[in-house]
Amino acid sequence: MEKANIILKSQSIFDAINDEPYKGFVAINGNRIVAVGTTEEELNYWKGSNTQIIDCKDRLIMPGLIDAHMHFFDGIFQNSQYMCRDLFGAKSARECVDIIDQFAKKHPDYKVITGMGWFVPLWEDQEPPHKKMLDEIESERPVYLMSADGHSFWLNSKAMEECQVDPDKALLFGSIELDEKGEPNGILHEMDACAPCTIKAHALPESQKRVLITNFINQLTKCGITSVTDITVLPEAMPITKDMETVAELEKAGELNIRISLYPSLGTTDDFSVVESYRERFCSDRFNVAGLKAFVDGVHGNHTALLLAPYEDKPDCIGFSFFPYEYYANQIIAANRNGFGVKLHCTGAGATKLALDAFEESLILNENKNFRNSIEHIECPRYDDIKRLKDLNVTATVQPLHLMYVKDGLTVKLGPERTRYQYAIKTMLSNGVNVAFSTDYPVAPYEPIINLYFAITRCDIEGNPVEADTKEKITLSEALRAYTLGGAYCLNKDDRLGSLEVGKLADIIVFDKNLFDLKPEELLDAQIYLTMVDGIVVYDSNNYDKGE
Repeated sequence: MEKANIILKSQSIFDAINDEPYKGFVAINGNRIVAVGTTEEELNYWKGSNTQIIDCKDRLIMPGLIDAHMHFFDGIFQNSQYMCRDLFGAKSARECVDIIDQFAKKHPDYKVITGMGWFVPLWEDQEPPHKKMLDEIESERPVYLMSADGHSFWLNSKAMEECQVDPDKALLFGSIELDEKGEPNGILHEMDACAPCTIKAHALPESQKRVLITNFINQLTKCGITSVTDITVLPEAMPITKDMETVAELEKAGELNIRISLYPSLGTTDDFSVVESYRERFCSDRFNVAGLKAFVDGVHGNHTALLLAPYEDKPDCIGFSFFPYEYYANQIIAANRNGFGVKLHCTGAGATKLALDAFEESLILNENKNFRNSIEHIECPRYDDIKRLKDLNVTATVQPLHLMYVKDGLTVKLGPERTRYQYAIKTMLSNGVNVAFSTDYPVAPYEPIINLYFAITRCDIEGNPVEADTKEKITLSEALRAYTLGGAYCLNKDDRLGSLEVGKLADIIVFDKNLFDLKPEELLDAQIYLTMVDGIVVYDSNNYDKGE
């Protein structure tokens, strides 16, 4: 009988199947889990003369965390020294400009100045942003400032020139704001208008590309993240990017210490030859195409989320969908038929209903095959649509942390009745919906611990509730399951990831303490003790004991 090469043991193991942790061990041979047991006799059965035993004492052993929705390739740049992320705390346009001015002066060698985090609804001073403000501090270099929600850009004149911003250009969706003189003011909304900005702003320096990618991966594994989902909506005819090639090179060299699942664009035709070539090119357990992604609507903050009735603060507007219903139905039917699960960005209740209608039509026409479709964000659904998520086997991919930042912003936009089920994680779980946690990085920090904290408290980091009624808070075990098995199910990888079970890949993390023994506020101080991918330790803390 072949023995385990590594055995992890602890007083506290959370396997993502049971609700409570238990004393036991996890035995690993190669890249697979070969045993999960609770007795010394079982442990000794798997112990051989060359078995490494790591005694984690009372530290929590659990499956690796899966971020089911982030922008990995954009996040590489956002995680680098080239990005100013200090705008998130700014309270006015002028404060944003001052922050960027200091950043630009500190980096005179940067050819482009980039930043993220401005958000008009949270400003105390309602003076609107304008390109002229940025021109006053930087006229020679292009300045690209992404909004906090990632759906708008604020540019200076040089950046507008570089991106050839044309207010007369026909846009499928999105807009270019004009000032009182009828001239572009430097503010662009939504993907069609912002796509050139994203490409220009997030271009990695070729000489540092491999290092920046590796550094970002190392930061993720240090947080216990073993799998990420890259939401990169590329034009359907766009070739494989150099960044993807670099990741493939890392994998070939045995240096890709994380799993990356790609979700390219759903496209506008039923010709999936380009994404099928992606799927054939990237098809390993570490780097693969898991499905396709599309936007249905925008965001509540700029009134582009699609509602079923007008906004409270803008009675003449219900938002819009980027395409008519027929597009989504036809594309999802074709994608599912070709074996692609589909993720749809839906923040408004109208977008959620449209998406569910399209998913239902696909299930009927494709004879109810087990597609792993999902709705991303689903901020304020109706109760009837929560039940439909379960009936149609559609995952809700949510980012709990977003509500901590928005606070009462959705109530201002929608009123108390329509925000009854805002970020309704508890209600969704109670109705049997598969919930997958994520951060949407770089919209929110990628560190999972604050996401977990908010999900179980619905409070900010000072302990203040962010809503009048915190009935949607969930248990720690529910939150950890959404960050593991929920994400694996969404990716259609629950047969090999997401839980500590025999036969699954050995993606395992160990926290520096037993999270189940902590008060909610103490979670914020929890750190990762060890991160393992495919049975190999890819991160360990300074206190890590390599064992016997």
